[in-house]
Amino acid sequence: MFTETSLRNIRDFSADFPVVSVYLNTEPALGNAETHRLRLRNMLKELPLENEIHKIEEFFAHRYDWSGRAVAVFSCVQADFFEFIPLSIPVKDFIKIASKPEIDPLEDLLQDVNHLGVVLVDQQGARLFYYNMGEMVEQEGIVGEETKHVKSGSSTSSHGLRGGSFDGARNEKEKVGRNLRHIREFAEKFFRAHKIKKIMIAGSEDNVAQFKNGLPKELQNMIAGTFSLSMTATHADVLSKILQVSKQT
Repeated sequence: MFTETSLRNIRDFSADFPVVSVYLNTEPALGNAETHRLRLRNMLKELPLENEIHKIEEFFAHRYDWSGRAVAVFSCVQADFFEFIPLSIPVKDFIKIASKPEIDPLEDLLQDVNHLGVVLVDQQGARLFYYNMGEMVEQEGIVGEETKHVKSGSSTSSHGLRGGSFDGARNEKEKVGRNLRHIREFAEKFFRAHKIKKIMIAGSEDNVAQFKNGLPKELQNMIAGTFSLSMTATHADVLSKILQVSKQT
């Protein structure tokens, strides 16, 4: 994961020599390492700097582990400057020669996924995620009382059964209320502990609304978006939705 300091060091670098900035999408869905290296070679073939081509290709051949979904590389061989940043978020392939590193794609990424808290909530529990500098830093979960759907009695039910059904439904509603209250309390502590600056809430439309409405005004004002998502969603699913919602706001 890159840090504010590493980003600042790259942002502040300048030289009297050309600086090459390369962004390469390394998502597994696009192919294996050899496929990515082929795309890279096609990007570099028009680069009029043989020493930079050699340095960058050497990095991808021997140092990059291909574990991320993208990578940003900044190189100025004549000034002995070389930095790289693995990314968990895919970016478009891109190359540029200038007097300074091209960091606009990184800063755009940080606008979407920085100091961000995400809560994926249902009536029984929640999964919470903390994202910073484009990476998921931490996740936690909470599970409350088990809930179940209780049918109300029909008009043909006996009074005793109908009353029992109503009592069961009321008890389940109280369980849900307690669960959501505990989830909100847990989420508030999580968000405050990580100094969250914006929040996204995911789940069914009804669960999102109930969770959101019970938050303190301070946290409600931090909500940057909501979206529908299953509690069994993968980390990639969550991140994809975050980026999708961010682009819409």
